[in-house]
Amino acid sequence: MNILVTGANGLVGSAIRRSIHPRMGDYYYFADRENVTSVTCKYKKNYEEDALCLDYEGGNLTDPDDVKRIFNRFEPDVVIHTAARVGGIGGNMAGHGEFFHDNLLMNVHVIEQARIHKVQKLIAFPSVCVFPNDLSILHEDKMHDGKPVESNFAYAHAKRMVDIQMEAYRAQYGVKNYCAIIPGNLFGPNDNFSLTAGHVIPMLIHKLYLAKHQQKPFTIWGDGNSLREFIYVDDLARAILTLIEMDNLPHRLIISGERQYTIKEVVNELIRASNSNVTPIWDTTKPNGQRSRQSDKTLLYKTLPGFKFSSVEEGLKKSWTWFEENYPNVRQ
Repeated sequence: MNILVTGANGLVGSAIRRSIHPRMGDYYYFADRENVTSVTCKYKKNYEEDALCLDYEGGNLTDPDDVKRIFNRFEPDVVIHTAARVGGIGGNMAGHGEFFHDNLLMNVHVIEQARIHKVQKLIAFPSVCVFPNDLSILHEDKMHDGKPVESNFAYAHAKRMVDIQMEAYRAQYGVKNYCAIIPGNLFGPNDNFSLTAGHVIPMLIHKLYLAKHQQKPFTIWGDGNSLREFIYVDDLARAILTLIEMDNLPHRLIISGERQYTIKEVVNELIRASNSNVTPIWDTTKPNGQRSRQSDKTLLYKTLPGFKFSSVEEGLKKSWTWFEENYPNVRQ
């Protein structure tokens, strides 16, 4: 089975690379903005001995010719489309046009080539911010029931189109096992730790590092009381690799952490993980984002019964340790 993973060096793509357990006949191909990496998983009883055969080729997923070339070369049976232009509140507010343009084109071209090449299973990713701003509980069927939060409106509408395109292709072409995965707030190694455009946890980690090691102020947007469901990225990778082995995939699936945490709880846990005594400064002149993003997990527990999440505390500790060991050679 040929499995193509886009966004190879991003947060989710790199987690999938770490999580693969090769089976006989499985061939994984990883594509990113700069390279296409061909990874042949040779079956052995001891997975640690598996050899990775690397092959590089340029690939810009906003370019239809590049996407076509990638699909022609690898003829995938399964596509896990993780590539995206992403960012937190600051990044979205500064780049509405780029976020809309790049995400829309990447998704349109990858899903279209999946149809043309008769891909058996396709997993692509809307975002948790696609849901209406005033929705109290997030549910798969309520994605399009109102306007998304204003600060992320362009990105959210582009990401909603993943679901629309899949639904349109089911209606016209009869495609099966095209699944839109809606993850909670992700974090982990190889995230984008930009101080201006990153998501909340990677940005907090970077700011805390600078506060600890360079005595810079640990200033955080908002009052810290907004609630989010967080998920350590390796948990999402394990879930995805389980899903592609299933015979029937749901049209949409929320995969998110088991409970909500306030931003203050996350900050306090990161300070503990860093073994520092840094004092956070809350800038209440800045936006808080949506106040809550609690999700309904009925379909998740039905689809993946018994799935175990890592604790957020454990994930934060691993993420801090990875960042501290790799800085400054991180995405930022």
